[in-house]
Amino acid sequence: MTQRTSPNPWLGLICGVLAAVGYSLANICLRWLTNLDPIWVSFFKAIPTVVLFAPIAIWQVRTGRSPLPKASSVFILIGAAIISQLFGNAMLQWSFGVVGVAMSVPLCLGTMIVVGVFISKWLLDESLTRWQRWGTGSLVLALFTLSLAGRGAVQSVVEDTSGWLLIGAGIVAPMLAGISYAFLSVAIRRGVSGEVSMFMTTSLICAVGIVVLGPLSLFTTGLEEIALTTWSQYGVLLIAGLLNAAAFVALTLSFRYAPIIIGNAANSLQNALSALAGVILFHEAYSINLIFGVLLTVLGVVMMGLKERPLAEQTEEVPDIETAVLQDGR
Repeated sequence: MTQRTSPNPWLGLICGVLAAVGYSLANICLRWLTNLDPIWVSFFKAIPTVVLFAPIAIWQVRTGRSPLPKASSVFILIGAAIISQLFGNAMLQWSFGVVGVAMSVPLCLGTMIVVGVFISKWLLDESLTRWQRWGTGSLVLALFTLSLAGRGAVQSVVEDTSGWLLIGAGIVAPMLAGISYAFLSVAIRRGVSGEVSMFMTTSLICAVGIVVLGPLSLFTTGLEEIALTTWSQYGVLLIAGLLNAAAFVALTLSFRYAPIIIGNAANSLQNALSALAGVILFHEAYSINLIFGVLLTVLGVVMMGLKERPLAEQTEEVPDIETAVLQDGR
């Protein structure tokens, strides 16, 4: 799943755009479910991925195409997965109902990449290129700009003259999600990168989400509240999970057929698409800070993928691919 045998930039670009559309549509579905408990939503959303990917992972192991991960790697991955499920998926879902999808997605993605840069340099001793430094600066500026739009975003979503505490929490929540996803990516790169397939890795992460968030949702929501979930809401939950799984496959294919810069650039469209969806479909706040922040996020993601060596000499690196594919922690 990590070797690109037949380079095709146009096919890679199309797959990257499809991934961005898939993740954006999944975010729209999740935005419609903000009246449900975020832990319950995150638990149910993980089920389709496990149902679809676990059989593939098992088949890969049985046929010898991918080995079982080492016990030490599994331990590291489970610990990181627990953190990403609680402070990643659940926090991001909660933020959809506070600051909206238009702000949450770029805040989460920008934070994940910026934090990932620093902890990768710290833990993995990875050096930064000139473009990565410029991209990090663009993303930091994007986070600051988006934070300035926090008050209007909260008021447009919760329809209340909210205090600074809720505004701050709404801004911090998607950033915490991004931080947890960054540590998950580093755990993958340090523990199982190149060892097992991404289907195995993703299945294990989502399985941890089911095991952890399932019982926790009974405590936070309760059986009576869960029983009030309508069939239409279950349908939206199922669609969100399927879209998330489909976007994962599309992004994986994008990195197989095209250079990473093309996949990153195409997938970064989900920031703009999520912003448009939030403003148009959910009437979230529209401001110059939001627009500028989204544009800076897209620019930063693109610059992070640029290389200082000629494009023809680029080869796909497993750590970069797995970080990008799992960038939403889903």
